[in-house]
Amino acid sequence: MKRFTNEGRTFVCFDFDETYFPHACTAEQLEHLRRLEDFLEQHSHRFSTMWVTGSSLETIAEKVRRADMRYFPHRIASSLGTELYHVTTAGELELDSNFQSLFPSDFSRRVEQVVTHHALTIEPQTNMGTNAWMHNYYYFGEDEVELERIQTAARDFGIAVNVSRCNPLAGDPVGAYDIDFIPRGAGKTAAVDYVCTRCAFQVGEAYAFGDSGNDLAMLKHVGNGYVLGNGTEQAMSEHDRVTAGSYAEGILEVLMRFVQETRSH
Repeated sequence: MKRFTNEGRTFVCFDFDETYFPHACTAEQLEHLRRLEDFLEQHSHRFSTMWVTGSSLETIAEKVRRADMRYFPHRIASSLGTELYHVTTAGELELDSNFQSLFPSDFSRRVEQVVTHHALTIEPQTNMGTNAWMHNYYYFGEDEVELERIQTAARDFGIAVNVSRCNPLAGDPVGAYDIDFIPRGAGKTAAVDYVCTRCAFQVGEAYAFGDSGNDLAMLKHVGNGYVLGNGTEQAMSEHDRVTAGSYAEGILEVLMRFVQETRSH
């Protein structure tokens, strides 16, 4: 699969599952996805694109095949922003090992200490692939005190944790929370910042799109962050920019407006 031909100076980040990639893969959704790919290729001289996702590279590849996608973005921040890949013009993926060199080497030991020392009532996830820098659990319940205890425990051991309500449309169980332990200095927002610093993109001018709670920090961090119309109730209630359209249709709604406005100036 090839990469978008050119690379512009407006940084655009997409969550993957239920944002760029629609799990249902209906004919209408895939038609909109083709339109989005065509649009991004046509305007690749304007945009530098990145998928920022909780999915592993292996599961991304399977979903790309399911949707018969034709283009890679310029970068992929996979496994909840703990792995960062540059995509060459030939469509080859190159791991940015410098990004991971910023993470603490004893991260896995710290997670084990958090879970066992505090006797947290969480269950390991088995569907996320393997990655030394991301440990994923589910919490089944609605106890706000317990959720705060999980976050406090992570802080006590110097690691980061993402707590967000699961999205069943993306294959998660109903009535659960994602509990994702990652190193400090990793994550979706950290990956965006790292790329902006390395490539001299302006965070305040960047765009980002997502659908769920674990996208909110990234969406609020950039200058132009949007929850899509198919977003979770949590995401839409906690963010003030929501598109009218869903999936690729919602993304096109925003980026087409951006192109029209820049042409008029």
